[in-house]
Amino acid sequence: MFLLSELGARLKQARMEKGYSLEDLQEITKIQKRYLAAIEEGKFSIMPGTFYVRAFIKQYAEAVSLDADEMLAMYKAEAPEPLITGESAGMSAPAMRRTSMRRAGKAAEAMPKIILALFIVVAIGIVWFLKANQAADMEPAEEINETESTVQVEQIGPEDAEDAAPAEDADSDEEESAQEKPSEEADEPAEPKTELAVDKSEGENTFYNLKGTDKVSVELSGKGRSWLSVTDNTGKQYLSKSLEKGQTETIEAEGIQWLRFRIGYVPGVEITVNGSPLDYAISGKERVTQNIIIQLGAEQ
Repeated sequence: MFLLSELGARLKQARMEKGYSLEDLQEITKIQKRYLAAIEEGKFSIMPGTFYVRAFIKQYAEAVSLDADEMLAMYKAEAPEPLITGESAGMSAPAMRRTSMRRAGKAAEAMPKIILALFIVVAIGIVWFLKANQAADMEPAEEINETESTVQVEQIGPEDAEDAAPAEDADSDEEESAQEKPSEEADEPAEPKTELAVDKSEGENTFYNLKGTDKVSVELSGKGRSWLSVTDNTGKQYLSKSLEKGQTETIEAEGIQWLRFRIGYVPGVEITVNGSPLDYAISGKERVTQNIIIQLGAEQ
């Protein structure tokens, strides 16, 4: 067991400042909750191996906005180096030789297959190259024949010019009809206006009614680093990621009952619904982590 009290305390403090529970952090990092707790308590003996310890510490640090390299350096400085006894060192050399021999044998068995695969790839490349060149050689001749068969030059005399005059009148009639079309299109009925209003707030959940439409387009703008996930009533997941400052994500849905936005750090996310900014009913200072539920098609 490693007693990394300073590393675990730093990570846990940053997690609490973000307002994350271990369940929230498990959803963000996809690391099992028991491993996250072990990192905070310094119980690295339950980890699958040293590689996973370093990888989990790096993901944990990035999720709570700490410097991952600094946390790994702290882990390296505090973690004791594993002891290697003379007996174990003496026994490892034959095992390594046996492993090397097995790998060499597998490589020798796979070599004919690799050579055959390379030969097939080269043959396919040669066939494709020849067909491409053949097609390129044929195309110019076809273009020349088409040009020679279709291009004709005619000289128009004064009498022919008078016969061609009605064509100009036809063009002017088409222009007039084209100018009349916008007035006909202007008579089309305008789309109904949508309205977004707060329905109720329960704990960290705030419900909004989007009236007058069953379509929604939500723009999420990063004002600071925050983790986000977006799902609907059917269980479909639209987004699950950390939104960085300056980044923008757009979610569009139609014909559903509601969209749920799980926001890890409310001050870091600005929401716009169908072109209108969403005002948080609960301020980010009062509750950092919130759920925003937008209910579609609510009646007036």
